[in-house]
Amino acid sequence: MKMKPVKLSQKQIQLCGLLDELSEQVNVVIHEAVLGRTSNRLSVIENGAKEVERLSKEIQKHVNSMRRKKREAAE
Repeated sequence: MKMKPVKLSQKQIQLCGLLDELSEQVNVVIHEAVLGRTSNRLSVIENGAKEVERLSKEIQKHVNSMRRKKREAAE
């Protein structure tokens, strides 16, 4: 069975990029929390958590912009 290639929209590509950034930042925070031995470990974790929060908010906005707008059926 031959599968067709999937065409991604520009918004889907942007969403994947944001999700990749989020995943990478989460990995940085986890790495520092578990294996971090530097003197500024807590600062790195805090900054990483702030970046995770920023990215998650950006993803929420992006997903909302991708939703189909409901038409007013009552008109």
